Amino acid sequence: MKAVRSLYAAAAISMMWLGAALPATAQQSQPAAPAAAAGQSSQANAPALPTAQQVFDHYAEAIGGREAWEKITSRVSRGTVRIEGIEGTGSLLSYERAPNQELSSITLSNGAVLRDGFDGKLGWEQDVTGKVKELAGTRAADRKALSDFYSEIHLAKIYPHPKLVGQRTADGRLAYVVEANIPGGNPRLLYFDAESWLLFRTDVFENPLSPVPTSVERQDDYRDVDGIKYPYRASVEGPGVNIQYRFTVLHHNVDVKDDEIARPASSN
Repeated sequence: MKAVRSLYAAAAISMMWLGAALPATAQQSQPAAPAAAAGQSSQANAPALPTAQQVFDHYAEAIGGREAWEKITSRVSRGTVRIEGIEGTGSLLSYERAPNQELSSITLSNGAVLRDGFDGKLGWEQDVTGKVKELAGTRAADRKALSDFYSEIHLAKIYPHPKLVGQRTADGRLAYVVEANIPGGNPRLLYFDAESWLLFRTDVFENPLSPVPTSVERQDDYRDVDGIKYPYRASVEGPGVNIQYRFTVLHHNVDVKDDEIARPASSN
C-alpha cells in the first residue's frame, strides 16, 4: 500500500530509469511468498486474530480517523532523496489534490529531473530526457488505485478481497500481515504494527509466483500533522536499488493550481 502516494510515484520512476545503471549493492529482504505465509503464522491455541477489514479499520483510526482525513483536500510536500550509487542528496516535490490528481518530481544531485503523476484518468512518467510515457498494465492499475487522495482510509476499496495471513516478525516488529491485491495490479503483503496498527512495510510482487518481492517499501517516523498521522521517512529497495526519502515540509489544504499538477508535454 502507498501511505505516501508521492513516494510510490517517485520510487517507481527512479527504479525504472536509474536501476539498470546503479551497482547491485542494495540488499533486498526475502520474506516468504503470500501463499506460504498462512501456514507459517498458524499456531495451536493462538488467540483469535482480527480480520483483514478490522486491521484496516484500526489503521484508519491510528492515523487520525476518517473524519480528520476527509477534512484535507490537498497536500504539497517537500523532502530529500538519497539513492545508493549516486553521490549527494536530491530533492522531492509533490503536489496532490483530491480526489485523485498528483504530480511528483525528483531533482537529483547532478541536476537530472524525473517526474510522474496521475491526471485523474491516466498515470504517466517523464524520464531525464523529457520524454513522457503513459503507464500500462499492472503499473497503470496500481497507480490508478493508489492515486486516490484518501487511499489510507479507503484500503477496503483499493484491495477488495484482503486476507489476513497471520502474525509475523518483520524488521524487528511484530506485525499483522495482510495479503492484498489491486484488481489488475501487483500482489502485495502489507505489514501493520501489532501494537500501534501503523503500516510500516509493503512487499510488492510483480511476479506472483516468486517467493521474493520485487520491491520492499518501508515507512516510519509518523508525525501528527493537521489532525492526522503521516510518515516522514520512507525507503524503497529493489534489485540493485536503494532509495531513501525524508519529508521536511508538508502543507495541507493549500491551493494546488492546475498547472502544478498538469501532465507536461513530451520532448519527443
